Amino acid sequence: MVDVELLFTTIFVLVDDWYRQEGIHLLHGKRGVPPLFGDSEVITLLLAMDYFPFPGETQFLGFIRANYLYLFPRLIDQSQFNRRARALRLLVEEVRKQWACLLGVSGQTQFLLDTKPVPWSATSETKGTVTLRTAPTMESVRLGR
Repeated sequence: MVDVELLFTTIFVLVDDWYRQEGIHLLHGKRGVPPLFGDSEVITLLLAMDYFPFPGETQFLGFIRANYLYLFPRLIDQSQFNRRARALRLLVEEVRKQWACLLGVSGQTQFLLDTKPVPWSATSETKGTVTLRTAPTMESVRLGR
């Protein structure tokens, strides 16, 4: 059984150290009053989501509010979190890359990722082609001839 509090604390310490040393320099022109819920906290939750079986941010943040709000007492609402998550997405990927390097996988060209499932449906339009539609947008990708 994973000690969730220890997991959050460990991720936060690693992220916050990285953010202060490198991440802050990757942000271009961030101005104004620092937010009460810091970038390190947002990045921590985005990375921690990978360890929990929730289908999306809404359910994960609900879980945090219900069980671990004392670790994130200034947790922002869903829409603010989504905006901040989009703004910090490149930093999240940079942290993941650096962690991969620390684990010794920097020279790899192919990776097997275990991520949350992406809902999709397939329809066969003609022999030899398949159209994949992803939810919720139902955008189509045509495979085959």
